[in-house]
Amino acid sequence: MPSTVSRTNETHRSAIARRLDKETGMGYQKALNTVREQADDLLRQLPVERLDGPGCDLLLRALMQQDIESWGPGIGAHMWPEFYHGLFMLLPGPMSDAASHAGNRVARLFPEQARSSGTFDPSWLAKEGVEPLDPYATPDDYDYDEDEDDGGASPVECEALDEPDRWKRHILAAGPRPAFTMPPQHLLTPDEHNALGRAGDAPTATRKALLEQITQERPMAVEAYILRAELTLPGPATTDPQADGAAGPAPSARELAESRDWFERAVVAGEQALHFFSGTLLWREKNNRPFLNALYGLAQVHFLRGSWNTGEQILFNLLALNPYDERQAGALLAKVRRAAGLPAPDGA
Repeated sequence: MPSTVSRTNETHRSAIARRLDKETGMGYQKALNTVREQADDLLRQLPVERLDGPGCDLLLRALMQQDIESWGPGIGAHMWPEFYHGLFMLLPGPMSDAASHAGNRVARLFPEQARSSGTFDPSWLAKEGVEPLDPYATPDDYDYDEDEDDGGASPVECEALDEPDRWKRHILAAGPRPAFTMPPQHLLTPDEHNALGRAGDAPTATRKALLEQITQERPMAVEAYILRAELTLPGPATTDPQADGAAGPAPSARELAESRDWFERAVVAGEQALHFFSGTLLWREKNNRPFLNALYGLAQVHFLRGSWNTGEQILFNLLALNPYDERQAGALLAKVRRAAGLPAPDGA
């Protein structure tokens, strides 16, 4: 641990409080008071030399009392999930009342559970040259280049040890796991698809009303919640985090809030089919795609609104569920961590 720790100043406190408010929804003034009361004491306990991007991120995680996996000075990530938790058991912000209501409606229907459909074997990763992550390694096991001036490398100067596909090392270490298929009720029916197709040229309000009617009549139709969420945003070309430099209007705070509300409903409705779940939901099973898309969409909204800590947690769960990553959650994870100010290796 560094011999000296930089104390927070009002600029640091304000910046960290804004992030804390975005992640928790506690309100800026309460977040600022929390930072003022706790930040200096926490800094004395952390391997942080300066409050640059990695330092602020690590302090934020400490303020939120999160368990992290640390693999470099000031650099860490959420613990890799051993099994799928209902996201709103662990996400820092509150679940919307609408999402809670949607989950309760599905639960009252005694929804069908995900069914076993085979086994996922991660041995293909070893053939690609991926090495399993050592679960017993500590930061002291890594050989850091030391700065002769102060006896240690600062976070901003230290190349991150989380190679672009670090999550694959976790998946390989976990070994084979069962694969499951979600209930077919998560998909739209042919009649519903036809109705939406006929409304393709109708005003957005008409299509929104049609999708809302479907979710009222069939609360388990996760696909309908997702389509409703997507109608709120300006368009995929302007909001897709994979599309660097995309032109067009950014979504407003109101649009992001409304979209987040509908993606939360989709996630909570889909989670009713999972109970103490430790398996995989592979993309090749069509029934799994609505729930995987719901997780990705919710992570994307958090990326766009700047709640990167929450987005990272969602993406870790998505990658654990769908290790082949056809949805490109790993690419979005790299963007989330760069936005949070964490150093990333070349090619990430």
